[in-house]
Amino acid sequence: MNRLERAARAWSSAGLENDFVFSKVMSDPAICLAVIRSILPDLTIARLAPPQTQQEVSPTNDAKGGRFDIYTTDEHDNRYDIEMQVADHHNLAQRVRYYQVMNALDAYDKGANYHDANNSYVIFICCFDPFKLGAQFYSVNKHLNEFPDYRVLDGATDIYLNATSPRHEVPPRLQTLLDLVAHRDSGQADEFGVKLKKKIAAVKHNKEWRADFMRLSLYEMDHEYELKEATDKGVKKGVKKGVKLGQSQGINMTLVQMADGLICQGLSEEQIISFFTNVMKVSREQAKGYYQQALRN
Repeated sequence: MNRLERAARAWSSAGLENDFVFSKVMSDPAICLAVIRSILPDLTIARLAPPQTQQEVSPTNDAKGGRFDIYTTDEHDNRYDIEMQVADHHNLAQRVRYYQVMNALDAYDKGANYHDANNSYVIFICCFDPFKLGAQFYSVNKHLNEFPDYRVLDGATDIYLNATSPRHEVPPRLQTLLDLVAHRDSGQADEFGVKLKKKIAAVKHNKEWRADFMRLSLYEMDHEYELKEATDKGVKKGVKKGVKLGQSQGINMTLVQMADGLICQGLSEEQIISFFTNVMKVSREQAKGYYQQALRN
């Protein structure tokens, strides 16, 4: 199967869990408002600003950038970032903190009092259980360690939704959304479920969006190929250095030197750790150890 056929098949099978489809569906203000109301039922939200999709954010020119899947504000200027997360990269809490920082920077106007900052909600819809505790809904707010019942009202709320949970602990509309994300048939015959399915079908039949998806998929395939090429070169260099060092010192340093070779090829720490865990089948802790030892050598 060539790259174009792979991209076409990916588009054919893409559902609400696909971040491209998800962004297009959630760009509908009525759907986005219904989802946020179901996630945060205690809030009184009358209307939202038109949701922005795939918005690039970066605090400074030399800082790490990011991209919001869906970003919007309500009539009180509270901020909402909604993300679809399919794979567990074991860094979700750190990512949420980063997005909260981006929201906070936007919330503080120059010369304004800190007390005037509006609330910020970062919401991740996950195709896995982010905390391995079996719940559908996790929310995080700050509290005092010495007084766990005392909540610190800094305006930031983190929410993690586990679409894989078989429990039904959330409002009906949110349950419908999670069922669609997880490709479950239950709970999708209601009015909101019908509306979501119609919107997904409209997105999939949009020729312009299909072309955008195909271009993005082909670009990502090219990037993966370039990364594999760089990884293969790094592996060969690392193995050669490891064998040579092992022969001279009488020790097996192959994996450490393999990490060194990958570093020399310009791969990031996360890319190297991912290579060791997925290809070399070592634990994440071992992979981190090889990477840190390579840095020291």
